[in-house]
Amino acid sequence: MEVDDQPHSVKAATSPVHDERYYFSDGGVIFLCEGVLYKLHKSRLAMKSDFFRAMFEMPQGGRKEGHDNEHPIIMTENNMDFRNLLVFLYDQYVFLFENPSLQYYISILHLSRKYTIPSGVKYAVANLPTHRDFTPAIQLRLARQYSILHWADLGFQSLVFRRLKNITLADAETMGVVAYHKLVQVHCQIQKLDLDLAFNPPTVVHSPGCLDENVCSKLWDWAWWMGYAKQLLHLENVKSRDRILDTLDPSKGILSHMDELCLQNTLGAIREENPFNDDEEYVLEASSELKAWMEGL
Repeated sequence: MEVDDQPHSVKAATSPVHDERYYFSDGGVIFLCEGVLYKLHKSRLAMKSDFFRAMFEMPQGGRKEGHDNEHPIIMTENNMDFRNLLVFLYDQYVFLFENPSLQYYISILHLSRKYTIPSGVKYAVANLPTHRDFTPAIQLRLARQYSILHWADLGFQSLVFRRLKNITLADAETMGVVAYHKLVQVHCQIQKLDLDLAFNPPTVVHSPGCLDENVCSKLWDWAWWMGYAKQLLHLENVKSRDRILDTLDPSKGILSHMDELCLQNTLGAIREENPFNDDEEYVLEASSELKAWMEGL
């Protein structure tokens, strides 16, 4: 429990100041957070938070904490986080029109989990993904910290198809070493799939009327390497595997010399077998392992 429940007396030398907005004259409980006094309404806190409701229902036994400025309840949070939570509890509908910062929502998520405020968790989880500064790396970090497991899937899958060179050191530090390790692992698996696909052309499905199957197969292998593999392995390639296949023009270049029906049969067989989405298995497996690790924390 982060609320300090030991007796305290605030001396004048500490010079605490009243918060300009959240020190209410009709408030019933006083908190001190990093030198700032808050006088709040017990009813509002108890209505929103199971933690505070239980606190206020406990017998006081002559204790003075929270009754006056000299004996506030000492909060050990960051004052910005605590005040952001109060903005949510008192003024969320007003504040919606003032472009809240990313930290505003993170503060609400953090303290709502800590003080059992379901409406705060729901509010933060609903608004964070649409914030302009919310990144997949941040999503993975928050998924880990607050056990929001569906965010682990979304954040991981958003990052896994980015080039590793485009994932910054800050991204890696934010998502954490385990998530980054899983990401690199999947990238290596996908790279191996690409290499296997590039260097092992699909077998030609010859038509009964093919005049020379050996020549036809050699034409296909050469066309595959020059037209498909080189695009797939290009450092700047952004096309998917099946999209690259769509760029092969049967009417031009080497493919135009193949038996037309052999080419049609071969392309049809490739699409039926669909070797292009094998990486999904690796992504789903890594994402599941990452979520299992998060659950075990």
